[in-house]
Amino acid sequence: MSLESLKEKILSDAEKEAKALLEAAKKKAASIEAEAEADADKNREREKKEVAERIRALEEGSAATVRLETKKFNLKERRRVIDTIYDRALESLFRIPEKESTELLLSLLKVYAREGDVVSLSEDYPYPAAAEKAVAKAGYKLSSKRAKIKGGFYLLGKKCDRDVSYAALLKADREENQAELAAKIFKT
Repeated sequence: MSLESLKEKILSDAEKEAKALLEAAKKKAASIEAEAEADADKNREREKKEVAERIRALEEGSAATVRLETKKFNLKERRRVIDTIYDRALESLFRIPEKESTELLLSLLKVYAREGDVVSLSEDYPYPAAAEKAVAKAGYKLSSKRAKIKGGFYLLGKKCDRDVSYAALLKADREENQAELAAKIFKT
């Protein structure tokens, strides 16, 4: 097999693996979203009663104050639901099996790592021995020091460092997708 066809095979395999991981992540996100919708449905009646009580209490005030208080309450509850979704997503990343965790590590290295980067695993990384092998296999050096981040790893680069922690990745996802997620959950 020629070097070029070997290179193409590796790239093809990496793309397939990345697509599979992305698909698994989408399924997990759909599951988390379904859970959040169920939680939202459970809380809806309670919220309606609380809003009705607040409205009665505020009827003596102006209608604008009532609307503002209701919107603030609804926004707070919506934020709480979104927080719960992302908190559960973070928790679920710590519970993925070793093989999937290693595959995720390798996929993230392919996306974020640069030549010469040193990988510093998080203090709470669940499978450090498997990660050490994967990092070496990917051609990177593993730092003996652990990063004080939530899951994932930190890349120490020649020009700049990159936070590839689970928390940072979910924060970026939240910033990008929060409005769309809220629209789906709350049907706004």
